[in-house]
Amino acid sequence: MTYVPAKIVPEVGDEIECMFNPDQITFKRTNGWSFRVANGTQQPAGAFSGGQAGTLTLTLMLDSTEAGEDIALDIDTLVKLTHIDESLSNGTTKGGRGHSQSPQHRPPTCKFLWGKYLSFDAVIQSLTVRYTLFLEDGTPVRAFVDLILTQIDDKDIYPNQNPTSGGRTGERVHRLGPRETLDQVAWAEFGKPGLWRAIAAFNGIDDPLRLRAGDPILLPAAVDDLKDFA
Repeated sequence: MTYVPAKIVPEVGDEIECMFNPDQITFKRTNGWSFRVANGTQQPAGAFSGGQAGTLTLTLMLDSTEAGEDIALDIDTLVKLTHIDESLSNGTTKGGRGHSQSPQHRPPTCKFLWGKYLSFDAVIQSLTVRYTLFLEDGTPVRAFVDLILTQIDDKDIYPNQNPTSGGRTGERVHRLGPRETLDQVAWAEFGKPGLWRAIAAFNGIDDPLRLRAGDPILLPAAVDDLKDFA
């Protein structure tokens, strides 16, 4: 399977290709509910007060240990996505009578993309950088970037997993964990480690040894769907 890097595509400027794909991604969505105590009842009455924006939490690793290059410029590219861009406006104005009105500028939006399986339109809510390795002269060569992306477009973040948009009914995607192999996936999903060859054929994988953490593995709805690939 061909390695597909995750990308951050900003509203303005060049896309940022991840040096290493994240090992895990957390999606969170919260709805607002209020509960009012009703006299004489055990269960309070619930009222929906509105949905909250979804968030995607992930950690990116940047490492130039072998080349010994400064990774500060790569970090700066990400940090700039949190800065206000004078060319972008919220579409609202501020100022009152007797004052000139001017647009309220904002940081750029961005899209987190990973192959054809994940697309997330968002803004950067939080960015934390942890430098973990330096050269003797203080040059940073390894860092981890913790990102919280807040969704700005309420749509399916896995657009191609809907059976009506190209997938087959009941199929699902499993992302490989660190050092996870296809036989481990076959055991965990179907209780038969020997099915790893069928899973590889099902995904068109010629060399399972080239798989990396984070790679998507398409799994059928039932083990019987692998018969033709065994």
